[in-house]
Amino acid sequence: MSQNVVEFHYTLRNKAGEVLDRSNPERPLAYLEGSGAIIEGLEESIGSLAKGDKSEVIVRPEKGYGFRDESQIDTVSRSQLPADEINVGDFFQAGADQHAPVVQVVEINGDEVTLDANHPLAGQDLFFDVEVVEKRPATPEEISHGHVHQADGCCGGGGGGCGCH
Repeated sequence: MSQNVVEFHYTLRNKAGEVLDRSNPERPLAYLEGSGAIIEGLEESIGSLAKGDKSEVIVRPEKGYGFRDESQIDTVSRSQLPADEINVGDFFQAGADQHAPVVQVVEINGDEVTLDANHPLAGQDLFFDVEVVEKRPATPEEISHGHVHQADGCCGGGGGGCGCH
C-alpha cells in the first residue's frame, strides 16, 4: 500500500464540548501516513476519508494519549529543577536529552515539587471534527525522510531547514 500525504483541518473538544485545540484556518495540518505524526486513532479514521470529506471522530485513550499512569508522577526537590521560578501548571523537559519526557508541575509543597509525566489528555476520550482538504501520494523523498515536504522545499524552509538531507 502506498503512503499518502494528508492535509486536514480539525477542532478537538473534550467530553464537555470545550474546544481544546484547532488547526490554523489558513493552514491545514499535514502529515505523512504511518509516520507517527498524529495519534493512532485519528490517523486510522482519517485514512478512510477522501479529499473534501468531513467527519466526527471519537478517539479513545488506547488510540490517543493512553491511560493515566500513576507511576509517572514523582516528587523531587526544587533544587533538581532547571528553573528558578516554578508555578503549578508549568511544563518543562525533564532532562537535556531531546527525548526526555515533558513533565507538568502539579503541586508545590515547600521545597518539594510534584511532577506528572502523563500527557495532559491521557485517559480522556477525544472528540475531533475533521475535514480532509488534500490527499495525495507521498513522494519517494517524503517517504525516505519520514515527513511531509512543502511545495517550496523540504519542510517549508526553502530546502533543508529540517536537517533531513
